[in-house]
Amino acid sequence: MFIITAKLSKQKLVLGAAALAAVLLAVGTAAGLAGDVAALGTQGEAAEGSAEQAEETVSTLALTNEERVAYLSACGWEVDASSCTIREVIIPEEFDETYQKYADLQARQGFDLERLKGKRVKQVTYTVTNYPDGTDVVADLLVYRGNVVAGDISSMKTDGGFTRGLMDHPETGTDSTNTTNKSDGS
Repeated sequence: MFIITAKLSKQKLVLGAAALAAVLLAVGTAAGLAGDVAALGTQGEAAEGSAEQAEETVSTLALTNEERVAYLSACGWEVDASSCTIREVIIPEEFDETYQKYADLQARQGFDLERLKGKRVKQVTYTVTNYPDGTDVVADLLVYRGNVVAGDISSMKTDGGFTRGLMDHPETGTDSTNTTNKSDGS
């Protein structure tokens, strides 16, 4: 059996405890920032013909209703802020064909749903008010750790329903994500 003894003054003990607390705080902060950075969805480049949108930096922060509405506005969509509905969804562990198409659409926008397989996210839905010739058009955002990690503009109409990327605007002819039929997988 070994016994180690040390004689420390109160000043050295307090300084040592403060140094240990600073190191633990720095490690905890770094770990938290790493998780937040990993949760950020990066905004993909807009298609040709929308240079102003491609140059604009869009914050993906989505903790509040105002931040989410501002994000959609930066993407060119006007929404009814009072129509906000939020529900929790789980990204499937394995993607079926429909969800894989949705994940591909998100990848073309710069979002990575593969890394969120099995994670619980919030699906935030708003009614879009500026979609040309469109009623029953909604904007869906998937939010993880307070940041937008996926999103789409869609119509649930049985005749002519669609899902398109957030930066795809029919009036400008922008369609970088290939419009697809909406199904129950998103």
